[in-house]
Amino acid sequence: MVRILVNVSAAPTSLNNESATTPEANPRDSFTNPTAISLFTSFVALCIGARFWRLTSSCLWFDEIFSVHAARHSWSDLFYFVAADIIHPPLFYVLLKIWIGLGGESVGWLRILPALIGVASIIPFTLLCRELKLNAAEVNLALLLFAANGYLIKYAQEVRMYSLLFFLSLCALWLFFRLFNRIGSGNEGGDKGLAVLCLINLLLVYTHYAGWLVVFLEAVVLLLWQRKKLARFLLTVGLLIVAYLPWLYEVVKVAGSAEAGRGIGQNIGWLTRPGLFDLVQYFVLLNRPFLFVQSSTDTGFNLIMAAIAFVLFGLPLLVLFFAPKNEAGRDVRIYALSVFLLGPVIIAFALSWLFPYSVWGTRHLIIAAGPYAILAALAINRLRPYWIRITVLAVLGCWLLLSAAVFLFSRPPNFIWCSWEQLAHQMSAAEINSSEPVQVYAYEDLVAYHLWYALESADSKRFKVTVVKGITGIPEDPAYFLPRAFNRVSVQQTPALTGDKIWVAFRARQWDETQPPLDGIKRSGLQLGRVFTVKAQGQHAFIIELLKSRSAP
Repeated sequence: MVRILVNVSAAPTSLNNESATTPEANPRDSFTNPTAISLFTSFVALCIGARFWRLTSSCLWFDEIFSVHAARHSWSDLFYFVAADIIHPPLFYVLLKIWIGLGGESVGWLRILPALIGVASIIPFTLLCRELKLNAAEVNLALLLFAANGYLIKYAQEVRMYSLLFFLSLCALWLFFRLFNRIGSGNEGGDKGLAVLCLINLLLVYTHYAGWLVVFLEAVVLLLWQRKKLARFLLTVGLLIVAYLPWLYEVVKVAGSAEAGRGIGQNIGWLTRPGLFDLVQYFVLLNRPFLFVQSSTDTGFNLIMAAIAFVLFGLPLLVLFFAPKNEAGRDVRIYALSVFLLGPVIIAFALSWLFPYSVWGTRHLIIAAGPYAILAALAINRLRPYWIRITVLAVLGCWLLLSAAVFLFSRPPNFIWCSWEQLAHQMSAAEINSSEPVQVYAYEDLVAYHLWYALESADSKRFKVTVVKGITGIPEDPAYFLPRAFNRVSVQQTPALTGDKIWVAFRARQWDETQPPLDGIKRSGLQLGRVFTVKAQGQHAFIIELLKSRSAP
């Protein structure tokens, strides 16, 4: 990024500058070629198909359950509940509540929302490409990289706010570059365009705090290349801050209450500070076609994948940035897009080392995926001589086809967290003839929350879920914790199990009565009743019935 910004003074200040245009004289005629139109249509279809493929192949996982849980609240309680979570603004949850009101809570219906938003991102992405004066070949290649990106497919299939964050960031970038070209250049509609950008930026920051990075970088680009327009833009930023104050007030109010628990450290204290490996991993995610890992705590890193990505994309990008300063060197698109690509990464990396807690998370950096796809397309399209470009495109095509085959024909993974819904239904069926209250003990927040959600969704009101803390030998992932402002799952600090009807839920590599929690249950004098188990991801999920011994009082 330093090398890119060295020549700021030499860069043109408008995308309409002749030196910034691509070989096609009139970008509006880019898609008069039937082949270009056919490719564009095919890539749009690919984007839609990839985001809807196996949309319901797995259950909702912990974070998705939180989304639905938040949307179940009344309008008066929703904002307080979300504010208690501290780290996410409320816009997505508001949209999800409306969506649930229209079609219910089936997994398919819930996931259609982020998938539709992911597909809708094609529109601002294409408009951004046209505003940047990309020719037909560049637009189609950028759209192909966008459509096939496994990182984007993952978040288009997850009932979280990241698909919306990506969509709104693209809308903001498109509107920003329109204003970058037009405000102050004699074109009409500048004030209206600035107002629309302000509105989109407002929706963006109410979707995720990472949206403020986009707003900040918009100001940076204007400071570097369009300083005369900066004052008017900063006025809209002031309006954004004023419009954001009600939400900040709500968060501060909750953070000062008992609901805050251990504060933001509970949310992100488990994150490690990023290093070189994390940067490489993020680069791989930006390039990995179709395939993705489900949990954000998994790396999904593959050395071969990293090597392929570096050859196909890393080297062309290095050539684009560091080639002798001819056409590429004076193209403002490359400078500005590089700010929106590298800026979020550099800022998140630096803040993770400056703040008490790391804020590094690849899911938040989805705001850089659009600029990256465009820059990668420009880099490959500008490779010279011609045979190098054709070779890279051919290898890229083979890689995409191979990854697509794996994506289409591999068996969907069976995740351990999906076991709890199945086991909850089995336990509920086992107790169908009983009217007594049933006490269910779990030993992890993740397990307790999944069980509560499954029983709540099945309207099994007789079951009371309690999570038991502090049992030596049972590790708990700090990335998962019960929501604040939520008391439907009790927390118990002692291992004592009480109740007339008792079930215990835990996961382990195998059944072992010498290990917790089974060893403690054995010492308590309780006898084992019915046992239900599901195996997934090399683990067993157990839910067992406990009976009082005849000698017990």
